[in-house]
Amino acid sequence: MARQGRSSIYRFLVFEKEKGEGVMDAHKIMIVDDDPHICEIVQAYCEREGFISSYSHSGIEAMKLLKSFEPDLIVLDVMLANENGIDWCRDARGYTNAPIVFLSSREEDEVKISALSYGGDDYVTKPFSPGVLMAKIKAHLRRVSTGRKGQLLELPGLTLDYYAQSIIMGSETIFLSRKEFSLLSYMAQNVNRAVSVDALFQFTWGTDSLEDTRTVAVHISNLRKKIEAYPANPERIITVRGAGYMLVTSRVL
Repeated sequence: MARQGRSSIYRFLVFEKEKGEGVMDAHKIMIVDDDPHICEIVQAYCEREGFISSYSHSGIEAMKLLKSFEPDLIVLDVMLANENGIDWCRDARGYTNAPIVFLSSREEDEVKISALSYGGDDYVTKPFSPGVLMAKIKAHLRRVSTGRKGQLLELPGLTLDYYAQSIIMGSETIFLSRKEFSLLSYMAQNVNRAVSVDALFQFTWGTDSLEDTRTVAVHISNLRKKIEAYPANPERIITVRGAGYMLVTSRVL
């Protein structure tokens, strides 16, 4: 891709926008690339489409940004400086289900397969066409918008978002790991009823898991730390002696 100055890119985009292209809703796009020039180009095109965007050049900073920015989609470089974007993607899946579009100069099939196997949704090779990248981003956002319908489970004082793999408590959004969300989801489907440890284990880990039921207690403990005001004295996820665990909801909580 020919290197252009920021100002020339901006003038081009303003001209294109004034031609009357439609602007989509303000989705949030997060860009993770160690090349500042790539970040600026992708961000400029995102702004042209009416998206809100933010970027980071390192995996550590990107993980912090992920939790605060809560993006609707992530554009991620496979090879970050001293880091592996595929590993970052795998770790990020513990916090978000937002589509991840890989952007990379690596064209080997094994790299593409690995990227898509560890949580990626699409793969675009460099040098890339910004127009094609934007088309892919829009396609994934349309799929997400359609898929979000009916993916909220509202309980008194607690809402489960099955797409974002998060819960909403008041004005706070809390992201959960896949296992934590699976456990909470099963209890939410049986709200105010005790569910056995065996049932929780089978639902979350399956019959072929090499883990044992003791891992349920570990994940319940982690879950309580995220959603309980006082994890040592839980009021939402309580232990029912001899029966298992119960998710308790009331309008008081």
